[in-house]
Amino acid sequence: MEHEMLHHNWMGSYILLSYAIAVAASYMSLELAGRAGRVFNSASSRFWLIAQALVLGYGIWAMHFVGMMAFQVNAATSLNYPITVLSGLIAVAFVYPALLVLHSGAFTLRRLGIAGAIAGTGIVAMHYSGMAAYRMPGTELQINVVALIASVIIAVGASMAALFLFHTLTSDWARRQTKMQLNLVKVGAAAVMGVAITGMHYTGMAALQFKVVDEMKLGIAADGIDTTLLALVIGVVSFLLMGLAVTSVLMDAGRGGDLDDLDFGSAAD
Repeated sequence: MEHEMLHHNWMGSYILLSYAIAVAASYMSLELAGRAGRVFNSASSRFWLIAQALVLGYGIWAMHFVGMMAFQVNAATSLNYPITVLSGLIAVAFVYPALLVLHSGAFTLRRLGIAGAIAGTGIVAMHYSGMAAYRMPGTELQINVVALIASVIIAVGASMAALFLFHTLTSDWARRQTKMQLNLVKVGAAAVMGVAITGMHYTGMAALQFKVVDEMKLGIAADGIDTTLLALVIGVVSFLLMGLAVTSVLMDAGRGGDLDDLDFGSAAD
């Protein structure tokens, strides 16, 4: 008997929200990048690197599950919440060492490639472990290998681009820009990073296809996943993390730590 693929729709509002979350996380991580880069090997370096890893790693995770809520099917679906939480920890756990590699020595393409591969691996692991938490009785998961490979390439490429931007914000080039110019660069870069991050997610979603194998177990649930708890968790943690990041940046700027006042080198240079 030939089994049909499960029909699905996409909710546009959740897609837009997932992009907005990716852009917000990207912008805040770019803000934190300047602090993390300028104080590396100082007493406060660990704080800024952890803050940056949390904001970016969690932001990617939040985008992923908001994107999952955009995936609407006429089936009884659920999420394994322990695996869902674990997938978020995976993202942060890989982003942090990637940042350490990036800042641990002189910037080179080799260092960028290694750091990008580490962060990209974390994003891929987060995405597919998060998908493993997605339960749909009566279906069998099939993989589109081409889309799978494309999602990995996008994840690594997006990670390298993001890390390059993080490095740029701690370079001599950044010192020569005005605050307004840097803010415009950050906004534009965050928008591009948001496209790359969400692009990886939806390419990864295209790599996974659900075949109906037992219509009796499939059930009917027109609204797909019950998103109330997940949406609440994402909303609360997003507010707390973004609020913490904004507060930290403002406090740092108030202490004279704004980018315009950074000592990128000797005044004689």
